[in-house]
Amino acid sequence: MPQSEEPAEAVTDPSGIAVLAPEPALPEGPLLRAEVRVSWPSEPLPELALPAADLLEQLGTLWPLLADSEAAHGPGCLWGLRWDEDEHWQLLIVPPYGAELPVPATPGAREHDAWVVASALVEIAIGRAPRDQADAFDLLDLHAGVVHGLDAIVHTLFEGGNPAQVHGLLRARHSGGVRVLAAAETAVGSGKAGYDPDFDNEDSHLVLRLPDGALALAVCDGVTGEGDGSGALASRAAVRELRTVLAGDGDVRLALTTADRAVQKETTGASTALVATVTPDGVADLYSIGDSPAWLVRQRRRGGRVAFRLTPDQTLLAEARRVDPDAVAGGSHLLHNLGGSADQPYRSTIRVLPGDLLVLMSDGAAVADHGWFGFELAALADAFPKAPALAAALTARAERLGGHDNATAVIAEIHPTP
Repeated sequence: MPQSEEPAEAVTDPSGIAVLAPEPALPEGPLLRAEVRVSWPSEPLPELALPAADLLEQLGTLWPLLADSEAAHGPGCLWGLRWDEDEHWQLLIVPPYGAELPVPATPGAREHDAWVVASALVEIAIGRAPRDQADAFDLLDLHAGVVHGLDAIVHTLFEGGNPAQVHGLLRARHSGGVRVLAAAETAVGSGKAGYDPDFDNEDSHLVLRLPDGALALAVCDGVTGEGDGSGALASRAAVRELRTVLAGDGDVRLALTTADRAVQKETTGASTALVATVTPDGVADLYSIGDSPAWLVRQRRRGGRVAFRLTPDQTLLAEARRVDPDAVAGGSHLLHNLGGSADQPYRSTIRVLPGDLLVLMSDGAAVADHGWFGFELAALADAFPKAPALAAALTARAERLGGHDNATAVIAEIHPTP
């Protein structure tokens, strides 16, 4: 098809917004393609030069900027986001050529803007722009914990909710102490059962009050071996050593090292390890080796709850997907586990608030049904707000969805100090 010799330049309106000027339609053929050229009133910032560690802090200024832009230009006009240390956020706006501003909402306009924002936030956090919505969700799930709560923000964006409200919940603080109560449930899962009650459940867990007053919780998910019970033996050896060391001096790193040695020495199996300690001043330290997920469920101020995942998957698939959206090899094969490969635990810290539920699970309890598990967990916590009931509901739900794996939930219920 012949090209136009002089593509039209963008026109800058008096407000300084660049708009696209389409070429006149070519007179021949059934397909008429416009040629456009974009120019800006000034040079856009070159990239998203925002460290992931600073993202939550900087998001507070993004939400009002987005709201002001939509009020001025209408939905569907957002073309890109930029950030640098001097200028901070910059929005690239491209409204329809010749349209009166603000443009009215059209089908898909707000979804377009949500995608532009979500794609930029995921790129900042993970280091790769997502290819599509499904890829964005996978990256946030596999690499959860890089920016706590970003998964909840992005899912809220795509649901048409209020991401600024979710962000505010993530930044909330409590000045007093906390009291922590805990409960746990575990189930074999009918689809997992092999008529060997002694070894069918390869999950093990603990809840332990530490000498300094903190509460420790742990889930260890044994890796299924050759049907010799090695996974169950590995998780049990791990929990035994965790309990012994934590009851002594409370050193989680030492406890994990000791558990790793015990699994290597006593079994031919392997296990994940997910450990959390919650101190009386509301500091929760998390350590994860493998792919057992920890989640936090937080109350909204006007009812309802928000859930977000705290720990990543340490798997071959997670690492491959960081650079390749089409990667499928490796699946749930663990990069790190107790049993000889426990030298790189994921660690993070988060402050908990009264009303929070800190949820540690084996992967068999964190099965999505229709959509994102975070929405389902938040709804389940609304229905069962107490730790014993929620733990039981999670294992029962896993069975209802097929019972394909052992399901364990250990939940800390956070209260204010009396």
